[in-house]
Amino acid sequence: MKGKFNFKLGALCAIISAMLVMPAMGQVKGEEGARKAQKDQMVKELKLAPEKEKAMLAVGVKYAAERKEIIAGVKKANDDLQAALAAANPDEAKLKESISALTAGQDKMFTSFKNQRDEELALMTPVEQAKYLLVLGQWRQKMMNKRGQKAAGVKK
Repeated sequence: MKGKFNFKLGALCAIISAMLVMPAMGQVKGEEGARKAQKDQMVKELKLAPEKEKAMLAVGVKYAAERKEIIAGVKKANDDLQAALAAANPDEAKLKESISALTAGQDKMFTSFKNQRDEELALMTPVEQAKYLLVLGQWRQKMMNKRGQKAAGVKK
């Protein structure tokens, strides 16, 4: 009975982990370039001073490189978890290790986005920060809508 429960728990963890990681893994090369261009355009729309704009774009480049490494680690952890779970008798120690690696990668990803936002905000005045956060919120909503339409099979 305990074996069945552990297997189901492991499968559930793998599914939930994969669902949490998918948005991060969605930053494939083609989309990544498009997102970077959109983010660059968003920064230009703020009409910041040239040195601030340059600093903002540099922060974005810094964190994009960091996230590439994080995504690679998360993909590996996800693959390891799937492989461990696919075994006839999954080894609980391997599952726990893979789960820890996967959740640590997710935590790093969330921290990376937070740190980027904090660094970007530190470059701006309160008025610029307010405009930036509003534009960023609109941009994210637009991206979520596109993703939702893509999932639903609607082309735009």
